[in-house]
Amino acid sequence: MKKLISTLLVLMLGLPSIIALAQHAIPKVAAASPCLDFHRKSCLRSPDEGFSYNGQSRSGLFAKGQTSTIKVVLYKGMDYHISVCCEEKTPINFSIKDEKTGEVLYDNASDNNTNEIQLTNENTRHVNIVVTIPGGDSKVDKVKGTDGMCAGLLIEHKRSDKTGF
Repeated sequence: MKKLISTLLVLMLGLPSIIALAQHAIPKVAAASPCLDFHRKSCLRSPDEGFSYNGQSRSGLFAKGQTSTIKVVLYKGMDYHISVCCEEKTPINFSIKDEKTGEVLYDNASDNNTNEIQLTNENTRHVNIVVTIPGGDSKVDKVKGTDGMCAGLLIEHKRSDKTGF
C-alpha cells in the first residue's frame, strides 16, 4: 500500500513538469510547419477525371521574393497536372527544367503566368520545378511566420490514354 501511495505521489508531483515540457514544445512544432498540407487544400485540382494525388507534392512557408526548387521524377506513359498556389492571390512564377541538361521545358511566364499546366510525358525524366513568389526581400522568420505565407505545389498523375490500334 505504501508503494502505491508513493508511486501516485511521484506521478502527481512529476506530471505537471512533464505536461509543462510538452506544452512548451508544441508551439515550436506548430510554427515549424504552419503550412502542412496547404497544397491539398488550396491548389487547383485537375478538372479531368482519373487524376490521383502524387506524393511529390509539397507545401512550405515562403517569403515574398523567395525561390525554391524541388526535384521531381516524371514517368513515361503518364499524364501530369501541376499547379501552384499561395495564400495571397498573386501570380506565382514556376518553371520546369530538365535536371541533366538544364533545358527549360516549361515556364509559366511565357504562358500568361497561369498557375497550372497539364502535360503528357513520353519518357521518364528527372526535372526541377522552380517556384518563385514575386516581390519582397526573401527573408522570413521561420519560427513566428512573420511576413511569410504558405505556398503549395500540387502534382497529380494518371496513366496516359492509349492511342492508335
